[in-house]
Parts: sequence; C-alpha cells; structure tokens
Amino acid sequence: MKKIARLILLFAAGVCALQARAQSITPELAAVIEGAKKEGVLDLRSTSTVLGGPEGARLAREGIRRAFGVDLKVNWSPGPAYGPMAAILNQERQAGRKASNDVFAATAVQLAAYVDQGLFRAIDWGKLLPARVTPDLSEAGGRMLRYRTVIPAILYNTREAKWVPQIRSFDEVLDPRLKGKFYTTPILAGFDAMLSDEKWGVAGTTERIRKLAKQVAGLAGCEAVDRVASGEIPALVVECGNGVPNTLRFRDEKILAAHVIPDMAQKRYNYLAVPAHAAHPDAGVLYALYVMTAEGQEKLSWDHMGSDYHLFPESRTREDIDALERDGAKFVDVTYEWWRSHPQIDKINETLMKIIREP
Repeated sequence: MKKIARLILLFAAGVCALQARAQSITPELAAVIEGAKKEGVLDLRSTSTVLGGPEGARLAREGIRRAFGVDLKVNWSPGPAYGPMAAILNQERQAGRKASNDVFAATAVQLAAYVDQGLFRAIDWGKLLPARVTPDLSEAGGRMLRYRTVIPAILYNTREAKWVPQIRSFDEVLDPRLKGKFYTTPILAGFDAMLSDEKWGVAGTTERIRKLAKQVAGLAGCEAVDRVASGEIPALVVECGNGVPNTLRFRDEKILAAHVIPDMAQKRYNYLAVPAHAAHPDAGVLYALYVMTAEGQEKLSWDHMGSDYHLFPESRTREDIDALERDGAKFVDVTYEWWRSHPQIDKINETLMKIIREP
C-alpha cells in the first residue's frame, strides 16, 4: 500500500509540475520553443571555465528538455576569451557567415563596443520568463541579459598567503613587507573601475599602479587558478571575481579562498547575448533562459563559476555582498550603462597596463 501511495503522490506531483510549466509559458515563450524545436541544435563556443564548458553544455541540454520540453543537440567547442570571441563574432557577421556561437557570454567591457554596431539581437526577455527576468536584468534594449554578479577579489592559497584576510584597504597591499609575495594580472583586472571619480580617480589609481608594479613577484592571468592552488602563486591581487573557491572543483578542498578589499568593492556582471547572425537564435534564447532559472543558476553559474546573480531570492552571492556592506564596503555598480558613461576608462587603463608590464 505504501508503494502504491508513493506512486500516486509522484504521479500527482508530476501532473502539478506539468500544469505549472504550462501556465508559465507565455505566448512569446511558446513561439521561441516552437522555433527551437525546428532548429534542433544549439552551438556553444567558449573557454572551458564559462558556464561549465562541455559539462555545462550537457547539463544545459538536460535542463532545457526538463524546463521547456525541447530536446536539442548541443555542440560545445573550445573558444578564446571574451574579447577575442566578440571580435570573431563580429568578423563572421561582416563576412556574411553564421555565428559560430548561438549565445555569447561576456562582461560589459567586451559587449559595449559591439552593441551599437548591431552585433546582438534585441529581445524582450521579460515577456519570455516574467517570473524570473525582471526589468533590471535586461540592458541595452534587450541585447544583454545579466545572469551573474562578480566581485573582484584577492584569490589566495590558504596555506601560503595567510596575510590576505587581514587586508582592509588596497594601500596595505603596498606595504614593503609584502613585496614579492603576490602576483597581479597583466590586464589589471578590477582596477579599471577604480579610475572613476566614485573610487580613487585617475591620479590616485595611477599612483597606486606605479607602486604595485614594484611590489609584485610577477604577472598571471585570471586563468592561473591551478598555480594559486598549488602554492606557486601565493595570491593574485586582484583576479576577475571571487567565485573560484565556491566551484565544485575547489569548494571541498579549502585550499583556495577569496578576499574582497573593502575600498575596491565593485559589483560587476556577466551577460548573455544572442548574436544577430546566430544559426539557431531560438535555441540560444532557451539556453539563456535556462541559465536564469533557479536550477540553471545552481548547476551552471554557482557550481561551475562560483557565483550567481545576487538579486535572485536563492542567491548565495547576495550573502557575501550583504556581509561586505555591513562591514562598511561601498560598492560601485559596473553595469553596461555605467561603462558607457565612463568612455575614457578603457584607454586610461591601457596606459596603466603598460606600466604594470614594464620589466
């Protein structure tokens, strides 16, 4: 009898789930679903760290089937970092070829240069998934969908850089006693926003970068996670986001940790954008929508990238932000519009990169 009762409950739960899904499908989403069924394919191209790479592609296929009833053939292929990938998409469009990627993940820094050129589709995301996609998530007239909050931080080896948690301001990093005990990135990740008047300004940032150039043991990109985990690099000041220690790969090892420097506090965002020349645009839209679901946030953004969108009710990143704000951190919000309103920052940061790269 218990077994029968359990089967009845499972059947009832399945019916309720199907009804809930049916009720949540708007006419606009229904049209996208039908379009994706006809396309039948989703092409993803990225580095292996973006939304889980090949494993994330597999999870997305399963998730899209469960959430939207569409079984897509998902092809993942390795691609370059955000900036070069954006350039490739633009070159493909100019050459009249279909995009090699149906949905592009990047930050405002890489997307801003191409939005006005019409590289990405304008999509009314709120009409597709109104229960999850609120107006603040869609930027640039629907061409960018915000899916993840990133907080630049010091990534450090918990055994080799025990000094990191005591850092309360960036100027403490410049203490002569720390000379040679950490690396920084050749692109000065996280320092561009400090050029704004809300933070250190141009003069203050330039002065600090000159001092930083004399402090570091060397330069390493944000992808140098394994070198930090091994202890070869004790700390990376600062890397691209505070999420790596939270990923499935590292969360149980406790060998990596991230520390946000309070006076460098900034909320930066990762976005999804569907190329105007996507070969399978509706499949790309469904992929983006799956990333926005609670399951997608958990399995792709949190498990594989270590952070999620901080304004979703289930967000873990929000806990970090709340704790930092209680501790006095004042965040600058680096959105697409913020980046566009500071057009000089990119060029100034290029000058600072020359300083940090000088032998």
